[in-house]
Amino acid sequence: MCGIIMYNGKKLALPPLLTGLERLEYRGYDSAGLVLLEDGLPAFYKAPGQLQNLREKVKNSYVCSSFGMAHTRWATHGGATEANAHPHVSQSQDLIIVHNGIVENYLVIKKKLENSGFTFYSETDTEVLVNFIELIKIDKKLDLTSAVQVALSEIVGACAMMVYSQSEKLLVAVNRGGQLFAGVNGSECFVASDKNAFAGYSKNFFEIGNNQFLLVRSGKEPKLLNFNLEVLKPEIEELDVDINQLTKGDYPNFMLKEIHEQPEIMRQGMTGRINFKTQEICFGGLDECWEQIKQASSLVIVACGTSFHAGLLAKYWLEKLVNIPVKVEYASEFQAATIKAGDIVLGISQSGTTADTIVALEAAKDQGAITLGVCNVVNSKMARLVNAGIYTRAGVENGVASTKAFTAQALALLLFALKLANDKKTISNFNLRIINQLESLPNLMEQALGSEKVIRTLARKLKQTTNCLFLGRGYSFPVALEGALKLKEISYVHAEGLPAGESKHGPLALIDEAMPVIVIATQGEFYYKTMNNISEIKHHGGRVIALVNKNDNEITGLTKEIIVVPLVDDILSPLINVIPLQLFAYYSAFSRGKDVDHPRNLAKSVTTE
Repeated sequence: MCGIIMYNGKKLALPPLLTGLERLEYRGYDSAGLVLLEDGLPAFYKAPGQLQNLREKVKNSYVCSSFGMAHTRWATHGGATEANAHPHVSQSQDLIIVHNGIVENYLVIKKKLENSGFTFYSETDTEVLVNFIELIKIDKKLDLTSAVQVALSEIVGACAMMVYSQSEKLLVAVNRGGQLFAGVNGSECFVASDKNAFAGYSKNFFEIGNNQFLLVRSGKEPKLLNFNLEVLKPEIEELDVDINQLTKGDYPNFMLKEIHEQPEIMRQGMTGRINFKTQEICFGGLDECWEQIKQASSLVIVACGTSFHAGLLAKYWLEKLVNIPVKVEYASEFQAATIKAGDIVLGISQSGTTADTIVALEAAKDQGAITLGVCNVVNSKMARLVNAGIYTRAGVENGVASTKAFTAQALALLLFALKLANDKKTISNFNLRIINQLESLPNLMEQALGSEKVIRTLARKLKQTTNCLFLGRGYSFPVALEGALKLKEISYVHAEGLPAGESKHGPLALIDEAMPVIVIATQGEFYYKTMNNISEIKHHGGRVIALVNKNDNEITGLTKEIIVVPLVDDILSPLINVIPLQLFAYYSAFSRGKDVDHPRNLAKSVTTE
């Protein structure tokens, strides 16, 4: 999970490289580095830690280079040190590389290189890779492109990389199982892990597809090749990105901005999909497989992290509305052996590049399953892999801890369940009531955001807390899991999300006055059972913070620490109730002085297994 970017043109390379790195930080930020070439001589700048450390190193740079490569790293091999930061160079100093991915057999290759007299200055698999390319280039007397081609045939693992040869004055960019995009703007060329990295600099782009090469030389048009090194014609598209989504605007960080964007994201997610006059729901992306989906007797969902919690919500909704059994599995634990031809397997991923989810969907497809995808990024790896799918329309999510992507996924999955229920004619009157309430959902979300000051005060009071429990029943259980995950991710507080009914089966032993227990206790099917759980926790000396609806006079008699949310039908409550938990995690981190957009040890787009 690293980000790479290259610029070649007639302007100064440093500004777009730094802008690109900033937009790629979601892919990793434990070190960063870049190389600039002036008069053919490379100048390297590297720094452990976040991008700001690299900015400090280059701020007095007077290198007037119109070519450079840069990299932001999420460590997989070797610690976050300057020596391990990219770019890396070969032993002869001829080849320079930036690399995203893992060379799974790097130890075998490293041993071969050591036997050939190579030595190493870093702990990385990338340094092994660049020297392996050099060894092939020398031994087989090949040019850079052919040497990279041979190396790819021998390494194990998915990757995207750019290798520059000083002797050939040639850059070779190659994608093998990852994602890589080229931006073209007249005489300028960009290559990056994410096309948003060069948005605003380039108006057009094309994807460097799987097992494709891009050859870049100064003053010449870039050349796209297949793995057999045959010239291809790139499919150039217009880069249509709202630059405002790539900036924080008036907010101190992306996370708070994205929490507040959720009401508008709900409006976008429903536009063109729900006809509130006819109560009809349509998904053009599912048309091709809709008859098979309707005939399905069960469904399997695979996902990771926050997307897994959205999948759990989908299980509750589909089983309630459509009456079909749904199994939700962590993608990393998915076993495809039980999948049969014609089964429906649905993957969820914000980025559409989550490695474990992609591997699970590929395995299901190999078994003959019909695969569906719910993702945010148009034309992502998942979008191209699945038979049909739904885009969540959340816009660019920059914060590593997912917020608006979760509610956008949840909305898409709820609409999917409602459409399936309508077409199968199950619980129709109930469905119509829910569809009518959805129209007011964005306004209710805005009301939920109104509790921000109360939550900020509460988070400050609890800033010394080291453990926290989140409890919920039914639809509120996945929300409890998500609330706990958010607190862990950005506050570094140990937190667990549990079904409220399970509290008496072990977790009550943890209860004392020092550990807050956040209970989702809004109106619904399990309201009184949840109230009993609160009473029991209070009886054992626990501190309960309850999420309640306005004018609740019963739970407020048990605990005075409450967060009020607007009343909505139980089935829609997760979309409202998750917002205070996101804000609680945010202000808990903020009160502890944590960097909410860059939580330690995490990357947003997990592209390795």
